[in-house]
Amino acid sequence: MVLIKKGTIAAAFVAVSMSFGHAAFAQQATAPKTEQQTASKFSEADLKKFVEANTSVTEIQKASRDSLVAAIEDENLTVDRFNELAKAHQAQKLEEVAENKEEISAFSNAAQRVVKMQPETKEKIQAAIEEEGITVEQYEKIMAAYEKDPAVQAQIQAVVNKE
Repeated sequence: MVLIKKGTIAAAFVAVSMSFGHAAFAQQATAPKTEQQTASKFSEADLKKFVEANTSVTEIQKASRDSLVAAIEDENLTVDRFNELAKAHQAQKLEEVAENKEEISAFSNAAQRVVKMQPETKEKIQAAIEEEGITVEQYEKIMAAYEKDPAVQAQIQAVVNKE
C-alpha cells in the first residue's frame, strides 16, 4: 500500500502555489495524544475504509501527476526547468532567469494548464474518499494520525495484511 506523503507530488504543484492530495484539504491541528488514545479512536471498519480510499486517492494522484508532467513537457520544458522558472516567477525575476520570451511563454502556458487541473483532481479525490463511506475530514484525521502515531500505523498495517 502506498500512503500519501506531502511532497511526493511533482514539485510543479508547489511551484505554482498549489497543493494536492491530502495536502489539498485543510488539516486541523490536534492536541498531542498518547498512542492508546489516538489508536483507539478509529474503528477497524473506519481504517478499512481509509485504506480503500487511500488506494483510490493514490491512483488519482499518480494519473494527475502524469498529466501535469505531460502538460509541462508538451511545452518543451522539463519539470526541473519549470520549477526553476516558477521560483523565478515567484521572486519576480522570471525575465532574468528565462532564456528568451519563448521560454516565458512556454512556462506561462504550462502553468495555466497545471492550475486548471487542480479543481478537477481535488473533486475526484473528494469523491473517491466519500465513495468509500468516510468523509474527507475523517480521512484527514486518520492520515494525520498515521503520519504521527506508530499505534495507528500498526493498526492500518494490520488492516492491510488482512486484505
